[in-house]
Amino acid sequence: MFNLKTIRTGEKAAIWYSNGKIKIVEGPQRIFLTNQKLQILQSFTAEPDEYLIIKYKNGKRQHLRGPVTVWFDPVLHEKIIKELLTSIEENQAIVVYCQQSNLEVQRKVVRGPELYMPSENEWTHEFKWHGAIDNAKSNKKIPGALKFKKLRIIPDQMYFDVEDVRTFDDALLIIKVMVFFEIEDINKMLIQTHDPIADFINALTADIIDFASSYTFEEFKESTEKLNSLVTYIQLVTRAERIGYKINKVVYRGYTATARLQEMHNNAIETRTRLKLESETQEQEQNIADLKLEKESARSFKRRVMEETEINHENKISRLASEEKLSQDKLINQSKYEDLRTINQINIEHKLLTNKEQETFLKTIKELDVDLTKYLVAQYYTADKLIKIDSDSKPQLHLHN
Repeated sequence: MFNLKTIRTGEKAAIWYSNGKIKIVEGPQRIFLTNQKLQILQSFTAEPDEYLIIKYKNGKRQHLRGPVTVWFDPVLHEKIIKELLTSIEENQAIVVYCQQSNLEVQRKVVRGPELYMPSENEWTHEFKWHGAIDNAKSNKKIPGALKFKKLRIIPDQMYFDVEDVRTFDDALLIIKVMVFFEIEDINKMLIQTHDPIADFINALTADIIDFASSYTFEEFKESTEKLNSLVTYIQLVTRAERIGYKINKVVYRGYTATARLQEMHNNAIETRTRLKLESETQEQEQNIADLKLEKESARSFKRRVMEETEINHENKISRLASEEKLSQDKLINQSKYEDLRTINQINIEHKLLTNKEQETFLKTIKELDVDLTKYLVAQYYTADKLIKIDSDSKPQLHLHN
């Protein structure tokens, strides 16, 4: 049987002979086949974010990081698989186990950021923890529901509802909390536990049951703020430290109860709310009345101050007017006094001048040998009074001077 085959550029083929031998040929070329079989070989190419796993027929394995291309060799290779490199972000880590030549297995933690390719004798640890079912309405955790290989090494949180919690008076509750935690020691976690979430759930449940059993339902409602304190969660904090974790905070998210208990609780809340609203309404009315009284008192005080100010102003104006009048009167009297004094001074001066002139005149006539006494008597001889009495009878006179 004769056959003609074409090997294209970029292709390789294996020619199998009837004696079992093989020959690898590379295109481009044409091959004339008689009793041979032609097998087109497959090439495997890995991109920069991929690697090739080559499994040899002798049981060995080889990992080649991309970019790389390997042609399948039907004599040497059993199969070739292409895989993605493990992309590890900065806040992630993976746990890798490596088998040594002496069959001893060692563990190492690979932290991001990195594109990691495992060697031929390495495998990555897969975590199987308690987790919530997708789209679940409750926060119930199912064993093995959370499967992953990349461990988050940043602070994380989880929601959890602690069911069947009984108070001291046998009220059945579901307590809802939110736990904030972060891993501090990965190796310690791997040694001490296989499921940290399960440990958290068990310790958290024990702490909350122990807390609720110490209170009646009414006391529990009054003490719920304590569920926000880490002091309440001694077992949770202790267990977390033992497995390499740290509990940062626990937030109380409320509780749910049976339908009957919840109805009673809702009625109590409604009653308390109504009474509180009534109390607030009365208090508001009292505050408004006090405010009105305070404003009225302030207005009255302001009015008195204004009236007092006005009276003081009027008194001041009156006082200033009186002072001005007194000042004017003083000026007038002073002016009159000055005028009188001036007139008196003029009169005195005139009198003195007259007397002096008289004295000079008298001296002059004296020098002329005139008798001054007679002259003065003659000059001033006039009667002071003239009394005339007419009567028919003899008068009886009696005069007093």
